[in-house]
Amino acid sequence: MKRPSIRTLWWLLLVILGVRLASLGLYPLMDTSEARYGEMARKMLELDDWVTPMFDYAVPFWGKPPLAFWSQALSMQLLGVNEFALRFPAWLFHLGSCLLILRFAREERDLRSGLYAAIIFSSTTLGFLSAGVVLTDPALGFALLLATYGFWRGTMQADRRWALAGFFGLGLGLLAKGPLVLVLVAAQAGLWTLLNRQWQALWRLPWIPGLGLMLLVAVPWYVLAEVRSPGFLDYFLVGEHWKRYVVSDWAGDLYGSAHARPPGSIWLDLLLALFPWSLWLPLLWRQRRQYLAQPRYFSFIALWALATPAFFTLSGNILWTYVLPALPAWSLLLATAWPPHQSEPGHFARAAALVSSLLLPVGLLLAIIEGSLFERPNNQQALASAWKALQATEPGPLYYWGRRSYSGEFYSAGQARQVKDLSLLPNNTRFYLARREKDLDHGLAELAPWGCTQQLRASQSVLFKCMAP
Repeated sequence: MKRPSIRTLWWLLLVILGVRLASLGLYPLMDTSEARYGEMARKMLELDDWVTPMFDYAVPFWGKPPLAFWSQALSMQLLGVNEFALRFPAWLFHLGSCLLILRFAREERDLRSGLYAAIIFSSTTLGFLSAGVVLTDPALGFALLLATYGFWRGTMQADRRWALAGFFGLGLGLLAKGPLVLVLVAAQAGLWTLLNRQWQALWRLPWIPGLGLMLLVAVPWYVLAEVRSPGFLDYFLVGEHWKRYVVSDWAGDLYGSAHARPPGSIWLDLLLALFPWSLWLPLLWRQRRQYLAQPRYFSFIALWALATPAFFTLSGNILWTYVLPALPAWSLLLATAWPPHQSEPGHFARAAALVSSLLLPVGLLLAIIEGSLFERPNNQQALASAWKALQATEPGPLYYWGRRSYSGEFYSAGQARQVKDLSLLPNNTRFYLARREKDLDHGLAELAPWGCTQQLRASQSVLFKCMAP
């Protein structure tokens, strides 16, 4: 088996990206994360409030800046309120990341290395999923990649335009997730400068116009957000960026529960995020001579790869998506060890590399066709659609009894509401009640006075039509 041609590699990358693009609208938004952020973007569009994301009507969301919500709301404005429109910005951020990875590797090594790296990045578990997910991480990943590449070009090639693009990336990062982007870029860039003694190159960067551009991009929104919603800066800067990091059971989280994990769990998350390519990590040791031949380039990539997981090693609250900014660097490293890159790797190794590339795209298509993965209480698409159909003949509001359902809110265009106590509902009113099947075990008796009749069972949930006494 010969090495794949450049044309073949282009086709492989396009197939992976094309499958992800085609899949964006083929499965529903599901609680909690995707549906929650999707509903917040929908509310931004509905309320025409592009400054303050809303956790609920009249309840501001202070947990994240708005770049992801802006992109999602704008996409829905252009393409309609649907799953494809919500996920499309993440795909565009991923596409932009692939182009930067290609450019980076082509300049420092060759086009083949860039294609390998882009293919690996796009076919890792987290890379593939994040290319079509309604979260803030894809925007942060692209912003940090742009900032990192701009720093490299600015220091190594004295490229003023790309250096300014890097500062622009920092500004985008501040709008994507906050000061975290400054910490991660500064940690990697500072250590690399120290190890390679690149102080003069560092000082040659256009610091004054660059910092001015970064502040111009980000600061106006922070000022407007505090003016519109006093208390935002204290919660976001102190709570989200300090207490969430150091307090494993941070009780001040206004929008959910803390994600307490043992210290060092981020490294296991990294292995999962890189799968199936994490199985190829031992091959990196075989390429150590390549690293010695280009010490500045590979030390830059290695520090970039390690900065994010090292930063979150001692964090009290982590999610596996936090390692996304490190994936481009790991992909660039793995590209040097991918078997087809070697002259005589053997048929089995090249076949295994091809399987690794297509494992996630094929797996997602099979999951969509089979369908059972999405038939869970997290998916309220069918139930909300049934409620909408009933409004033509027997109108009534929709309540989720007990748990809040962001999926239900999104698919009911924000009309579904949460109720914890049925006695709080108005009298002599027809309404619809949704509840998970497993929660009905201790709730059926409470429904008796309301004359509820079952209308639908879907995704392990039940829709009732009720009349308040």
